[in-house]
Amino acid sequence: MNLLEAIKNNFSKGYIDKAMEISILPSEYTAWTIKQEHWIGVAIAINRNIDFSERFANVRLYTERNVIISGKEYILLILRCDEPALRDEFSTICYHFVDPGEDGENRKLLMGKPEEWWNKWKSLLGNREFNTEAYSIIGELLTLEYLLRKNIYAQWQGAEGGVHDVQSEGCNYEVKSTTSRYGYEVTINSIYQLKNKGADLKLVFCRFEKSSVGTDLNTVISGLISLGYSESLLEKAMEANGFEKGCTARSKKYRLIEMKLYNVDDSFPAISESSFKGDVIPKNILRINYTVDLSGLPCENIFETEQNR
Repeated sequence: MNLLEAIKNNFSKGYIDKAMEISILPSEYTAWTIKQEHWIGVAIAINRNIDFSERFANVRLYTERNVIISGKEYILLILRCDEPALRDEFSTICYHFVDPGEDGENRKLLMGKPEEWWNKWKSLLGNREFNTEAYSIIGELLTLEYLLRKNIYAQWQGAEGGVHDVQSEGCNYEVKSTTSRYGYEVTINSIYQLKNKGADLKLVFCRFEKSSVGTDLNTVISGLISLGYSESLLEKAMEANGFEKGCTARSKKYRLIEMKLYNVDDSFPAISESSFKGDVIPKNILRINYTVDLSGLPCENIFETEQNR
């Protein structure tokens, strides 16, 4: 029996909620298969207490602390698939995960730099589940921070999927972020995105650039927690957007170049129901996306205000 066959065999006969050692591996390169009701996986023990969590499609790679196997406690690096029916296809990936390689080189790399293994397989399989860029979330959270620092009670809608990104009493905020060096064009994804029903509406424009000395999601989250915002609400929303704890994208740094605040009122260029005959969208129009050029529109430079506070 070879390693791939051993993995498939374990998945076939393993018990639910149990870790089963892959017996064909040398003792110094122990690995286990794990079988749960809704997922299957393989795991290796690591000697570093790190947070790591990435996912693509139905596959996830993450660390888990305080796992007891045969009376011994481990920190595990787990590769799992949330579609047990794909166990044969998933077994091939598991093979490359647990195979120690010549002189254990593969295992050393995996234990020391799990992100390198992850990036290779993400490129091969494609990250189809989450497409949100980290800087877009940073822009929304910096808007939330701006309001909290002005003693305005506000909530980030990251986990709720609301029409607008940040809500406060009497005013909502739609945040648009870019890493383009020039221009003020923003894409509006529906006619409701700039609709201010029942509350004032403002649009926040953020321009970022990648930088080794900028800010990242982890830093912004820590700042919000220090201002009293709920950590559990933040992490729930981060996970919903594909940026759970340990995700390497949370440490990508961006420098904020500018941050502008626009009033979305009757003079703001927007498409709504009133743009159509009889104030009704024709029934055969299924989707409306359009681009607004913010150049020349009145705005407040809130980044400069924050810099000078």
